[in-house]
Amino acid sequence: MATPRDRGRPAADLPPPDSRIPPLGIVAAVLGLVGALPPAFLAVIAVALGGLSADAGPDPWTYLLLLAPLLQVWGAVWLLARRSWLFLVLAVVPVAALAGAVVWAATGTEDAGNAALPLLLLVAPLLAAVLAATPRVRRWVAARPRRTR
Repeated sequence: MATPRDRGRPAADLPPPDSRIPPLGIVAAVLGLVGALPPAFLAVIAVALGGLSADAGPDPWTYLLLLAPLLQVWGAVWLLARRSWLFLVLAVVPVAALAGAVVWAATGTEDAGNAALPLLLLVAPLLAAVLAATPRVRRWVAARPRRTR
């Protein structure tokens, strides 16, 4: 990105963009990967208990359970590959929907216990989304070298 000082210089004289990943980008990717573990564990348990082959047919929420951690891991990998910061931010949406469904189901029972406990599922993914959306990480992803044909 050219600054006002660089207007008179040819493009070859401009310094190359910083290709090192910002520390916030690394933390966001790690939190994205770590935050995918609890939903992945829930998905494995749900599938092991027969969630995909129930008597009345497969439950649609089971597919959300399977999709949420995959999207989050994919978003973290794309951030590390300098492809997209927005994918990791949007990958939090299925995890948030999953956590909301768990809280809603837990409050419908008498032995619900602490309904805020499932909201801990959201801590790492939300932090990953916030860190991935910082201006430094967005600039780093936007400055990636493009392929030429």
